[in-house]
Amino acid sequence: MITAERAVCLAVLQERLNYTFSDLTLLNCALTHKSYAHEIGIEQENYERLEFLGDAVLDLIVSDYLYTTYPASNEGHLSKLRAYIVSESGLTVLAKQLDLGRFLLLGRGEEQTGGRRKDSLLAASFEAVIAAIYFDSDLYVVQDVFLRTFASAIAQRLSSSQTRDHKGLLQAQALSNYGCLPTYHIVREEGPAHRKTFYVQLSLNYRYCCIGVGRSKKAAEQHAAKQLLDQLSGDLSCL
Repeated sequence: MITAERAVCLAVLQERLNYTFSDLTLLNCALTHKSYAHEIGIEQENYERLEFLGDAVLDLIVSDYLYTTYPASNEGHLSKLRAYIVSESGLTVLAKQLDLGRFLLLGRGEEQTGGRRKDSLLAASFEAVIAAIYFDSDLYVVQDVFLRTFASAIAQRLSSSQTRDHKGLLQAQALSNYGCLPTYHIVREEGPAHRKTFYVQLSLNYRYCCIGVGRSKKAAEQHAAKQLLDQLSGDLSCL
């Protein structure tokens, strides 16, 4: 039974997620620690089963995001990036963006030992919330909610990991800020076959942005992406 006071509290979290639950008990369960369920002495599910499912849902969403965002990266690199995002520390960053600890239902002992600030609890409850949205809707909806809410934070985290894939970083920012992907088009090739120079035009949000130059198509695309990233960091109004 969700009290009126608890419903008001959960409304704040739903607003931060930009998602309204049809079944609010799913969200409440995702925020219920086993210590609370045990303490109140009634049959109330905790977030552990949802956490299990949320882990798999996040793996799929993040894998799809990285596959699309980093087209030049191989399986090994993509796996490392995914592990970095869905690690306990990575999910804790996203949970703190929502101030998720504020909404947890904890037993007295867990409350007294700082449970609301524990990385393990925050990461686990975040996974459970993702699973709750999935159960309440479908995979496409939870993917949309996740990317709209956290794409910018993920891009920043990947950037801070000193990733040098400028093209990937630009695509992450483009998805977050404009809801579209940049496009690359070879406009010119110069030189003999063994020593070509490629000129690639980069466009974003239906506007021409810059020309990248490189000894390969990929190098030219990276050069163009780096130029636009530099522009965006200095002036977001340039698009």
